[in-house]
Amino acid sequence: MRDTDVPAQARNEAGSPRAVFVDIDGTLCDSRQRVPDSAIRALAQARERGHRLFVCTGRSVPEVYPRFVDLGFEGIVGGAGGYAAVGNKVLLDERMPREHVDVLTALWEDLDAFFIWQGPDQMGPSEGYLDFFVPRAGKHPEDWIEYAQSISPFIVDIDGGAFTKVTAYVPPDKASLERVSAALPEGYRAIIGSVGAAGYVPFEIIPDHLSKAVGIQAVCKHVGIALSDTVAIGDSNNDVEAVARAAVGISIGGGCDDLVAVADIVAPAVGQGGLAWALAAAGLIDEAPTPA
Repeated sequence: MRDTDVPAQARNEAGSPRAVFVDIDGTLCDSRQRVPDSAIRALAQARERGHRLFVCTGRSVPEVYPRFVDLGFEGIVGGAGGYAAVGNKVLLDERMPREHVDVLTALWEDLDAFFIWQGPDQMGPSEGYLDFFVPRAGKHPEDWIEYAQSISPFIVDIDGGAFTKVTAYVPPDKASLERVSAALPEGYRAIIGSVGAAGYVPFEIIPDHLSKAVGIQAVCKHVGIALSDTVAIGDSNNDVEAVARAAVGISIGGGCDDLVAVADIVAPAVGQGGLAWALAAAGLIDEAPTPA
């Protein structure tokens, strides 16, 4: 479905509160970590209508900046579904077994990758990871300095940490999805991440039984909102299950074929006012604020 089509399920009765799950990278903010003014205004309007906003991201809690949360989000599905919380109430908190952390760490070292282990209260970057990633993830070297500042208080040694997932940046000549998948412990899957750096290929490793959709279900059960009153908005591979599971699933931009295939609506890209457009298309606000 293209961006001029609005499905019938998006046009429900006015005033019916929805649980709205919003991805961060490529959906809420662009590669420079900027949230468009139109998105800020649209989120505020959605909250004024009584809709409830939740971050739904591959990032872990230390990677979610307070300024993002302050846009009106009352909870988080983080770590691509391995963690979920509403306010101070933790609903999910799953960590990988130590033996799997060791196996995957050895895999990334063998592939000459830079990688970071992610958890809701612990972050385990490989040697040189921040020096590699921070100046290369955005268009300008300073774009992701806030990221390093955000996670620094949570950095621990990988050997002693407890983590939800791992993201690795693999040199392109070694970045075979088939090779990585074949090396994974049983019960895990690899997906290509949405935040690139210097041409390295980003891999996210997640247990098969976890996804953002699992986190969405946990949040909805806790807040008492049915899945039939949910909206999920994302832009990449780790959003597929969430967008497919929600009553209204929206792809921001058309850059991920698998996501477009399951989406009810395909919105413009983040830099073209995509999030505000998506909220309007889902019937959460009357009209999308004009991009600045």
